[in-house]
Amino acid sequence: MNDVAARIGKRIRELRHSQGVSLEELAFKAHMNAPHLGQIERGLQNPTIVTLNQICTALGVPIEELFAENESAKPEKSSLAEPSVLSKINAQLHAMTPEQQTDMLKIIRIIRKNIK
Repeated sequence: MNDVAARIGKRIRELRHSQGVSLEELAFKAHMNAPHLGQIERGLQNPTIVTLNQICTALGVPIEELFAENESAKPEKSSLAEPSVLSKINAQLHAMTPEQQTDMLKIIRIIRKNIK
């Protein structure tokens, strides 16, 4: 098993689980079959960049999210939200129109300004 393929597959599975999406549902959204996606998640297949892009699009996350460090690998706790929370927020934003996304950014800035 290829170490890189295994890490990417594990990350895809983590993102999928964090969003409460079944393997079959993600495979459908990514325009691929479930057994192939399962093999990718287990690190048994080396997916192409096109396939990774389809998976990330279906998950609503940027492709660089697949290469993010695991929380357990970080030496100290970050003040950033957990990756699953960020993935859920990102998925919600991807479902919005650009105007709604801009409005959400304004709301976040207002909240952050009032917290400080």
